[in-house]
Amino acid sequence: MADTEQYRPVVVILEPDLFFSVRLEDVVRAAGGEPVTIDRSELFMGAVASTFPVLALLDLKSPGDWESAIRQCKLKPHTRLTPIYAFGSHVDVETLQKARKAGADHSWARSRIMEELVAVVERHIHPPHRVLDGCADPPSRAAVAGLLAFNQGRFFDQHEYLELAWNEESRPVRDIYQGILQVGVAFLQIERGNRRGALKMFRRGLPKLRGLADQCQGIGVGPFRAASEKIHRQISEMDPDLPVDASDMNFPRLDFSNPYGGETPEDLGVQLPEEH
Repeated sequence: MADTEQYRPVVVILEPDLFFSVRLEDVVRAAGGEPVTIDRSELFMGAVASTFPVLALLDLKSPGDWESAIRQCKLKPHTRLTPIYAFGSHVDVETLQKARKAGADHSWARSRIMEELVAVVERHIHPPHRVLDGCADPPSRAAVAGLLAFNQGRFFDQHEYLELAWNEESRPVRDIYQGILQVGVAFLQIERGNRRGALKMFRRGLPKLRGLADQCQGIGVGPFRAASEKIHRQISEMDPDLPVDASDMNFPRLDFSNPYGGETPEDLGVQLPEEH
């Protein structure tokens, strides 16, 4: 499995004041996160899109059109789930209201953000675990077939099996199947040299795995998520004009319990819909 120890969740900070930005960065680092700081509104969307942060902090006195930057983030499928905390002067109620109207999840007075900053950052870098109905049960036979295919590097096949498992499962635990299969498709796109397609699939799949317990249905979700987040960050930072080289990637394997036996998907006798 890929080394996951160096992964640090990203927090994007839009802050033009150097002194204040250092204070924000210190809180993020103390919580185990990695701050990415920008000082102009026109850089906000690019920073959020490229780093896939767990949180964004936005000072409303930042130069540029921060309203447009917030709107863009909330309109794009791969960035709209990023929680945005805007903050400004407590006496400038109109500006605070504009930030909420633009789409900021929270628009607080500067005094409040400083009072609650440590708790806010901790909550997003180390979110409370989401407990999904069905996590205590073993994975379905189709899901195990998909996990076996995944670990064999058969990223197209894993999609077929995990999609079947997702369709057959009605409980919220189905999010795990979909999240894993979308990350697997991201790896497939990397193998094909398609950086844009890989980023698109990472940003669909990873949010479904965030906030889950490290183990669900006997699947090692936590280590897998952390390793996949690292690869997403790696290709996000690459020059978009250069081809993606899959040989530079260390795709993680999934640790899981197999209650059905067998070493390949075919051993499990799962019939895919097109085989009916």
